[in-house]
Amino acid sequence: MEIPVNTDLGSYLKRMRERVQPEEIGLAVRGARRVPGLRREEVAALAGVSPTYYTRLEQSQTAHASPAILVAIARALDLSPDEEEYLLKVGTPVTERETPARRVDQISPYTRMLVDSLGNAAVAVLNYRCDILGWNSLYHRLFAPHLEYDAPQNAAVRPNVIRLNFLDDNVRGLYVDWPLEARSNVSYLRFIAANHRHDPQLAELIGELSIGSEEFAQLWVSHRVANCTVGTKTFDHPSVGEFELMYQSADLGDGNILKFYHAEPNSPHDAALRLLAVDLNPAHRF
Repeated sequence: MEIPVNTDLGSYLKRMRERVQPEEIGLAVRGARRVPGLRREEVAALAGVSPTYYTRLEQSQTAHASPAILVAIARALDLSPDEEEYLLKVGTPVTERETPARRVDQISPYTRMLVDSLGNAAVAVLNYRCDILGWNSLYHRLFAPHLEYDAPQNAAVRPNVIRLNFLDDNVRGLYVDWPLEARSNVSYLRFIAANHRHDPQLAELIGELSIGSEEFAQLWVSHRVANCTVGTKTFDHPSVGEFELMYQSADLGDGNILKFYHAEPNSPHDAALRLLAVDLNPAHRF
């Protein structure tokens, strides 16, 4: 039986409402407030819906709303584009047509050749759950040299990026700004969960992380949402010290994501990345 991922509309609306201060949107504040953020009737007025209807949404008495109403509520709550997209997904019903077909977690020979050819970048192929389906030697050396190189090819021991970050001290210790990395991981996972509300493997991953990491559990219920696909991260690697890498994600068109980390050419960060590559076993191939 499929286990629905917890992407409750009501709790998300409540968390977003509590986040907005009346002064930030030009509302006059008179007297002390008993609740943080906006009142329900204020959100309803700003969105152009009745207070009763909005309350039913927030209390989960009504599971869904029309896209037009959800967009109006998103504007009232001053949601970011990613947060608005998430609201539209969790606020509309999942139909059989919208449910994606089950995919086999594997990558094509062409993708394998592409990843192996990007020698100056740390590259991996992830599915939407952030399971690592394959990595090149530099990605393996950067993140998880303590794991077997062929681990991504074995479903029983296949690494998952977010699981490694929260539950593997070897990986967690790589990030200079761990609190930022933790928030980004959870925000991205919640963003993805809206598209896969009935994926039992994703639900199992979220449950495992919530039990295994109190920090993850607290961040998960905060309902932060962001589609983190580009940026920079600073690492403190035991082999080469501290350096900064840029990262990007690319949709491969088959449901998988190409994730790669690279440095500014001819920079000290580039030198550190190249130094990290020197110790690689040349026999390793993707």
